[in-house]
Amino acid sequence: MKSKHETMKGKHCRRAMPSITALLALSILGPWLLAMVCLTLVTAQELYDKLYDASRDFPAAVSQQSGLDAFYDPAAPRYGAQHTQPDLLEYQMLNAIAQNGKKSLNSGGAYGSSPVTRPKLLRDLSYPMETAVLFYDGAGNLYHSSGEDLLFFPYYTQAEWDAGADDTAAHRFSWIDISRGKDAPAHEDDPYLLLRNIQQGTGSLYDIDALRITGYFEGTELKPLEIQYVTKTRVLQTLDSTGQLSTGQNNRSYLLSDVDRTGLLEWDALPLPGGDGQGREVVTVYAVNPQMWIPQNSPQTYYGSSYDSLTALAREIDFSDPAPYSRGLFSLNDLLLFDVHPFCDFSTEGTSVEFFQVTAIRSHPLTCALRALANLYLLTGLLVLALFWLVRRRIRRRLVVPVAEIAAAMEENWRPLYPSAAFPWAEADALRAAYRAEGDRRQQQDNEVTRLTTALHYAETAEENRRRMTSHIAHELKTPLAVIHSYAEGLKEHIAEEKRERYIDVILAETQRTDGMVLEMLDLSRLEAGRVKLARDDFSPLALTKAVFEKLEPAARAKNLQITFAFPQDFTITADEARMGQVIENFASNAVKYTPPGGRITAEIQRGRKSLVFSLENNSPPLAAETLEQIWEPFYRADTGREEGTGLGLAIAKSIVELHGGRCFARNTPGGVCFGFTLDTDRQNP
Repeated sequence: MKSKHETMKGKHCRRAMPSITALLALSILGPWLLAMVCLTLVTAQELYDKLYDASRDFPAAVSQQSGLDAFYDPAAPRYGAQHTQPDLLEYQMLNAIAQNGKKSLNSGGAYGSSPVTRPKLLRDLSYPMETAVLFYDGAGNLYHSSGEDLLFFPYYTQAEWDAGADDTAAHRFSWIDISRGKDAPAHEDDPYLLLRNIQQGTGSLYDIDALRITGYFEGTELKPLEIQYVTKTRVLQTLDSTGQLSTGQNNRSYLLSDVDRTGLLEWDALPLPGGDGQGREVVTVYAVNPQMWIPQNSPQTYYGSSYDSLTALAREIDFSDPAPYSRGLFSLNDLLLFDVHPFCDFSTEGTSVEFFQVTAIRSHPLTCALRALANLYLLTGLLVLALFWLVRRRIRRRLVVPVAEIAAAMEENWRPLYPSAAFPWAEADALRAAYRAEGDRRQQQDNEVTRLTTALHYAETAEENRRRMTSHIAHELKTPLAVIHSYAEGLKEHIAEEKRERYIDVILAETQRTDGMVLEMLDLSRLEAGRVKLARDDFSPLALTKAVFEKLEPAARAKNLQITFAFPQDFTITADEARMGQVIENFASNAVKYTPPGGRITAEIQRGRKSLVFSLENNSPPLAAETLEQIWEPFYRADTGREEGTGLGLAIAKSIVELHGGRCFARNTPGGVCFGFTLDTDRQNP
């Protein structure tokens, strides 16, 4: 069990450590955090410069790697070759798209011919760069773009294949559009789907040794009617079965055409959707080592507009003014550059634009910097936390604990011996205690004054309500009593026999009216005094509303009123059904009474998750603002020329709704006047 001294020491330590911890965090963790932010920004800026330079070199790298610059460069040895072999030019375009569709800046170097020095403080990482490459003809019509799914290849004709010409480089080039059905669910036997799956499953088409394609040409595009393929494994197995392949041999030391002419090589067929190429020149070609390009697109946003991919964004560029690097985004978090480069034909008289190369390249330097510095964040963060813990522990052991022990010892041993003199702060403690006691006393006095003021206000309000109620009762009962007295004297004076029956009817009507008024006043008095015990009934408010309007149907029909209901799906609530029916009947009878002939009444119930709103709207003349404020008061009747009543119905309805925890409302609407109430259906009624 801890001693009193140890308890007091622990109390003093707990008081001191939060402040010390906060100061340490501010002095150690704060500078580290500031240093990391500065380092990140500096690294991002340096990486931005590197990525920007690489992006500037990207258009030239595309044309150089694919050899496109050699076609239209007057100083190049292949000058003017596009006129004799246009399919080669298109093949080079497809190569340019495939080779540059995915790019990244490596810390040791970059694509193209010029190396990139590794930025300081960066790990040996590859920093991704989204790219797009598009080619247009001189008239602005799209040739190819990186948004297409393409299979492209050099090929041999049937005659060349039969002659064993595959021992030399092919001089014919073509391509197949394999994007059909890409955006729709494809059949499992769809050949284009199978081709795409081959690449996506293995990463390449290198498992396929050759394709045998039967179809017809539309320009340089080959429209296939039949596609067959043979794998390297199948070729090696065939060679092995014929004894032409020694055990363990895996190099290409054979002519595929020679193997095919043995008749032992089996080709696998890709099913095609049909067609016979009627009216077309059908040919069979052989493609060795075909290539495929399938883009991996990601959504793009450019100045608030959304695009499916960077290629789709690049297609929106107006390259009529090919000013490079004049458009794009230039920030640490988003670097986007566009380039439009025309390739011109210098072989003919005059210079003409043969095609355009459009490129777009996007990177995110800040994101790359955060990724590159992740290990540094982790390492330095752990070191700073360790330093923080060690310093905090040392301060606690060397400073806080000794001071706490001294304070605990003084408080335990010296204060009882010298309560007034041993500590110069004893007087301050006494003054502080006296001040607190005086403050508590004044607070109690203020609370008592507030309570008495509130009670006095309630008493004055009750007295005012009593005087007003008495005055209203005297006024309301004066008229019917006078009528009863007058007609009773007439009966006493033996009026004519033909008038006696009418006099008796008037006396009975006024008596009934007076009786109803007294009952309403007694009901209101009990409601306001809280002496009414509410029942707990489960009922449908929709059914209750319709039942009320059924009772009022004769009166509504007499005035030719149109009554409509806007009800949700039926549901139940827990409340006093009889009392809520009294409220709804009061609102409904007023609506029927004050709606002009031929008018309309709309009853609406809106159900919330924990509340219910009932409203009745009729197209009667609007009420004045003063009337809307006083209409819920007992005996209040607006001077509007309307039919007279007791003036108690709305006051009773308000009291019933408030006993249920709700509130009543009345307002003018563009179509008339609306009365209603809001009820908390989640409340547990008494």
